[in-house]
Amino acid sequence: MAVNEKQVPKKLLLETALLAGKIMTESNSETYRVEDTMERILSYSNLYSTVAISYATGLYASLDDLNEANNRLVGIKRIQTRGSVLHKVSKVNTVSRQLTNGEITLAVAYLKLLKIDSESNPYPIHMRFVGVIGLGMCFAVLFGGGVDEFIVTTFDAVFLSGLMYMTARYEISSPVENVFCTMMITLFAYAMQAWYFPNVSLGIVIVSTLMPLVPGTAITNSLRDIFHEDYLAGGARAMEAFFQALMIALGSLVALIIIGRLRG
Repeated sequence: MAVNEKQVPKKLLLETALLAGKIMTESNSETYRVEDTMERILSYSNLYSTVAISYATGLYASLDDLNEANNRLVGIKRIQTRGSVLHKVSKVNTVSRQLTNGEITLAVAYLKLLKIDSESNPYPIHMRFVGVIGLGMCFAVLFGGGVDEFIVTTFDAVFLSGLMYMTARYEISSPVENVFCTMMITLFAYAMQAWYFPNVSLGIVIVSTLMPLVPGTAITNSLRDIFHEDYLAGGARAMEAFFQALMIALGSLVALIIIGRLRG
């Protein structure tokens, strides 16, 4: 859509693109999708030369009017938090399409993005915990567990939900949360085996309960970015996923060492 240069405040255009990219990146969107959305917003006025770059920890955008000397605007946004909130990605894409199709003005698009950014998770915390518990129970069946494994995994997943609530309430960092949660649920599974279910397969219970913590979305998005030849962003996401998996393994390892000493 061609827009007269004077109708588009360049500073607002740049801020709108950066805000859209920030929301999508923090919601765990793919890098190429973030850059494409930012480019679409920046190209709202086709009189400007635009560049949008997205990394796991930051966004960069520039807006250059080729008709005027020394009239380049550059913006940077720091990304500090990330989580899988895919409904926000969908809403930002909708706003982007509405803007580029001329259905809304730039000011309205910016206000809509501010509203999306301030939205909380649409699923209440108890619903998310039900999902964690249900996921653990399903994996206990998929991994070939019997009735004992199913029951112990259910209790262990309930315990994990409580740990996740506590770490979120006290804003514990993700690496520490992964180590702490995996260590505690491994010890809890061992306690259930030692006191109530001596024939339960400890490995099935532990792995099934750990599945909600596995960074599956980060791994998938890193591969999608790499296949789109965005190797730097894809590599950063892959490193993030590897580090999360390493912390999960470390927590289980510490717990298993403790269990070994208790058995010995």
